[in-house]
Amino acid sequence: MTAAVDVLVVCSSGGHLFDAVAVSPAWRERSRAWVSFDKADVRSLLRDEQVYTAYGPTNRNIPNLFRNLGLAARILRRTRPRVLVTTGAGVAVPFAWLARLRGVHVIYVECAGRVDRPSLSARLIAPVAHAIYAQWPELAAAWKRARYAGNTLLRTRDEPPPPGSGVLVTVGTNEARFDRLLRAVDGLDLGGERVIVQYGSSGVRPDGAELIDFLPFDELDALTRSARAVVCHAGIGSVAMALAHGRRPIVVPRLHAHGEAVDDHQVFFARRLEAAGLATVVEDLDELGAVLAAGQGAPVPEPGPDLATELEVALAAAFST
Repeated sequence: MTAAVDVLVVCSSGGHLFDAVAVSPAWRERSRAWVSFDKADVRSLLRDEQVYTAYGPTNRNIPNLFRNLGLAARILRRTRPRVLVTTGAGVAVPFAWLARLRGVHVIYVECAGRVDRPSLSARLIAPVAHAIYAQWPELAAAWKRARYAGNTLLRTRDEPPPPGSGVLVTVGTNEARFDRLLRAVDGLDLGGERVIVQYGSSGVRPDGAELIDFLPFDELDALTRSARAVVCHAGIGSVAMALAHGRRPIVVPRLHAHGEAVDDHQVFFARRLEAAGLATVVEDLDELGAVLAAGQGAPVPEPGPDLATELEVALAAAFST
């Protein structure tokens, strides 16, 4: 039987994983296990951790909900955690409910991509959560159950990033197409500069660019680090990766009206990033070429409270009861 752990961390891959890894110093001195998907970023970022693989996708997938419910029962019985920490999304719902029924202290950290209103997974987990953290003060003000104690993106670098070359355009792993962005890239004249396009599920293939559908995490990370400019959708994973390498991303939010997202949360997130000094937002794609030509410089976030430190205190309190 697997040894008991202090903390069980449950999250989807992508941005939810980035958030969880960013606050993981909160439990660095405690035994832990993780639950996530069998994805490249999970295998890379959690290569030295104990990881259980959940069933995906979970978005509106009832069969996988029941599979993960059974998985949650087995993992909780094996690991017997004192605290469950989750950053969402759907995979976390059955784990949170069963954990609460077993007397486990449940802490929910809303994804940094949510500014205006809580996500569906947040609303489903809230009834069983002992503590809820929003990563923007606006969301905490609108959602009385949530507390604002910092943001995983509001971190300054000790030194400037090295200069890069070329342009990386990425639409992330979102299943919805983002043809609108790639059409704009197709019409750009960048004077022969190298352009790499990760097009995912989209149907447009910009001329003159190096085209890749999906990239292994380590390769995407390396391209982000070496690029002069990063153009991406307003997905927390793409944004977080750019910021981790000191790149101020050029963010084009997906729009619900074009079938690019389930709602317009990317618009609110993108605008909030720009207000925080973390990104340059392009909502009128006719402006993309001029923005790329101007250069972005490094992000200059305003310092805020440290979410990992707050969670460390919350964990200590949970273990003392």
